Amino acid sequence: MYSYCLFVYIKNAITKQDIRSIAIYVWLFTGLMTVHWMTAISIIDAWSSNSVERIALFGQMEQLVTILTLPTQLLLTSIIINFLGVKRILFLYGVVFLIVFSAYAISPTISIVIFATVFLRLFEYAINKPTREIVFSHLKENDRYKSSVFIDTFCSRLGDLSGSLFITFGSFIGVGFSLIPLLALPITGLFSYFGIKIAKETKIY
Repeated sequence: MYSYCLFVYIKNAITKQDIRSIAIYVWLFTGLMTVHWMTAISIIDAWSSNSVERIALFGQMEQLVTILTLPTQLLLTSIIINFLGVKRILFLYGVVFLIVFSAYAISPTISIVIFATVFLRLFEYAINKPTREIVFSHLKENDRYKSSVFIDTFCSRLGDLSGSLFITFGSFIGVGFSLIPLLALPITGLFSYFGIKIAKETKIY
C-alpha cells in the first residue's frame, strides 16, 4: 500500500507541470541550503578549533533566529507577502542566495556566516515557507493532498543529498570550500527562474 502511494505521489509530481515546478523549486532550495551550511561550517571551523566555542555560536544563531522569526510572522509576514506578492518572493529567494554565496567567496568571515545564516533562515521560516503554503492552497485538493507531504519530505531530502554531492564534486575537482559557492551561482539563477514559473503556472502573483 505504501509503495503504491509513493508511486502515485511521484507520478503526480512528474506528470503535473505546476507540481513538478514546485518540486524542483524545493529540491533546489534544500540543495542550496546544504551548500550554504557546508560552506558556513568550513568557515566556522577555520574561525575556531574550540568545539565548545563553535557549539555556542550555533546555539546563539539558533536563538537569534527564534527571537526574530516569531514577531516577524506575527507582525510582518502578511504585510510583506501582500506588498511583494508571491511571484517576487519566490524569485527573490534566488537573489538572496546569490548575494550570500558571493559574500562567502569575497569575504569568508564569521560575521558573514552569522548574518547569512540568520537572514536565510528568517527568510525561509517567516516569508518563503508561508508563501509556498499559499501556492499549495491554490492547487486542486486532490493534487495538494498527493503532493505537499511528498515534496516537503522526499524532495527536501533529495536536495540535501544533491547539495552534499555538489560539495563533494567541488572538492574532487580541487575547488576550495570558499570558492564552491561560486560554482553554485548559476543554480541560484535557475532557482529564481522556477520561482517565476510557479507563479505563472498557478496564476498567483
